[in-house]
Amino acid sequence: MVIRDDISRGFILPVTLWVIAAVSLAVASMSEWVASSLVTAIFVKNRMEADIELANIENELVFAFAKHPYTYRGLQVGTRQDTDTSDTNYDTMLRSNFVSDKMIFLDSRQYKIGKDKNYIIKIQDGRGLINLNTINEKFLGRLFNQLEVPNNLHSLLADTLLDYRDTDNLKRLSGAEKKDYARLKKHPPTNNPLLSPWEAQRIIGWNNLPPLWKTQYSQPLITTCRTSGFNPNTAPKEVLAIFMNKVTIEQTSNIINFREKIPIKNIADLNSASGTLQEGDPFFFNFVPGRCFIIELINPDKQQQIRFSLTLLPRNESQPWQIDYAIRIPKQYQNQAYREEQAVPFPSPEEIDGWSTAN
Repeated sequence: MVIRDDISRGFILPVTLWVIAAVSLAVASMSEWVASSLVTAIFVKNRMEADIELANIENELVFAFAKHPYTYRGLQVGTRQDTDTSDTNYDTMLRSNFVSDKMIFLDSRQYKIGKDKNYIIKIQDGRGLINLNTINEKFLGRLFNQLEVPNNLHSLLADTLLDYRDTDNLKRLSGAEKKDYARLKKHPPTNNPLLSPWEAQRIIGWNNLPPLWKTQYSQPLITTCRTSGFNPNTAPKEVLAIFMNKVTIEQTSNIINFREKIPIKNIADLNSASGTLQEGDPFFFNFVPGRCFIIELINPDKQQQIRFSLTLLPRNESQPWQIDYAIRIPKQYQNQAYREEQAVPFPSPEEIDGWSTAN
């Protein structure tokens, strides 16, 4: 059989065009894949570098707390120390008027940290916040009033929190236990201390408190640190107004100004600072930091903000510290009030090691 040339040419031309189109599509797909892979590789590289940087910062923090004493004033990191006692026992140093020529405040002040000092760090003593694992109904009422929560919800919110964290299955008047959560298809109460502030959003009624959670994202207000007592040396004004009698948020400036000059060491100092008479449980106030700290790391350039809870475990030889929880703060809640030029450098590991060697 004879095939005509014009028919062959008519058949080969479309095939050639299809092959060219297929090759072009494959090349385009390959280019897109390479570009996508390159972007992914850059992202992974940046993420790994950021994770390494954060790990280094975390290690610097633990090293600083392990090498230095912290007292009424904060974490002592200077090279000179003055104290009213010659005893080098750590507990005695806490009770003494121990002062060095440099220190780190534990009240959420800003410090620069990192290899290139490109991070802002804020350290908050857990004793200076509202502890959901220990707060009672009296102070819960003050918290709700400050957040302008309707009065008819106060009993519900207090009772559901107390029922959630206590160890029994007895239901308070306005509280809730396992059956109530099952009826609402919610996780049952743990009947244990809360592990993070955000666990409270599982408690009936507590997820409907926008003012609380907006504030909590913007700045630490509540905590679940395994510690007791309240430290007025490190508390923000909102917390001072809740835990101190006859003191408004406006009046807390007197206390803050007082502790800037002289640390508050006892009830007498606190009464002088506030101009009021503070009564109640004599063991409630604790004027030195605890072993739990809320750390905030801020990268202003990348608009990244991470908050985590660090607990020191000095008696645990295998791991003398632990991270209780960590959370990335959404951009819409990030506090834009920080100013990098106001932050002072956090001491380097070499400076810290030099301090411990000199002393």
